[in-house]
Amino acid sequence: MLIRSRPKVVFLYPTFLVALLAGFWTLASMQAGASLEEVSLTPGRIFWWCFAINLVGLGFDFTRGEFVALVLFFAFISVSVVLLDERFGFVAPFRQALATIQLRAHPHFYFLLAAALGLVLCGVWCAGFFDYWEISHNEILHHRGLLGDLERFPAPNLRLTKEITDLFEYSLFLPLGGAGRIVLHPHGSNRSVVLENVIGVNRIETRIQRMLASLQVKVDPGGHHPAEE
Repeated sequence: MLIRSRPKVVFLYPTFLVALLAGFWTLASMQAGASLEEVSLTPGRIFWWCFAINLVGLGFDFTRGEFVALVLFFAFISVSVVLLDERFGFVAPFRQALATIQLRAHPHFYFLLAAALGLVLCGVWCAGFFDYWEISHNEILHHRGLLGDLERFPAPNLRLTKEITDLFEYSLFLPLGGAGRIVLHPHGSNRSVVLENVIGVNRIETRIQRMLASLQVKVDPGGHHPAEE
């Protein structure tokens, strides 16, 4: 079983996808005959909101309780604004002020930003082939570096802890099994191994628990004593 710890930049993939979307959207509008000043504000607004939400999710850790509290807070604010606006009508001036903001950008801006993020994400993916953990029934191996440096820990009696430290980051990779932290406590070692931002944390944790819970026995057909694998 292989485990790879990733840097937090992997959670910027929504910005990468939306930058591509906004770039192609703006490019298609300009090829249809519209000037940059005539292009719809929609792609720029979508990109800005996605980028802002992505940065907030990357900069702060939202536990389950904090996430629920945040949702309830914004729901309360939204309902309060709607009710107060019906009486005092103070939302219209803010809406008119926001309408004057021209969130437009040339397709080159979106494509260059997507290229920069894409190169970083590809580099992170490639780096995972040179720094990863391998867990088997007998031992834990830490492979690192271009020259294949190796560190060994005993696998029997291994304790494993799964931690979901950020519900927002966990949700971004929910189709792949979520993202979270895995802490390994090798038997006899005076330190724990903390693996941050593990993608597919639920799937990995389930497979490791099953592997460590099973005992494979190889029977020697010559009648010798069985040996553990």
